[in-house]
Amino acid sequence: MREEVQLMAEVLTKEIAEEYLRRARKLPENGMQDIGERRELRLELQKRCGLTDLQAVNIVNGDHVKDYVMIAGYREREQMWKEGKG
Repeated sequence: MREEVQLMAEVLTKEIAEEYLRRARKLPENGMQDIGERRELRLELQKRCGLTDLQAVNIVNGDHVKDYVMIAGYREREQMWKEGKG
């Protein structure tokens, strides 16, 4: 089931990550805990891009964003190559 979700999800890009970072900065800090509006934002990003809990939490908190975007790009290129599109 997890694979199906990832296939239909958008590829995480720098622009998507920046959008969620901007939105997260407008929220109350609450010690950056995964509660309330911040949790809803994390769940939205997680569903949109097929990310794990940890990846989405880190992106919303501004941690390891470049790494996750790079990994998503590699996975996209690998998938395209396997499908003969790359």
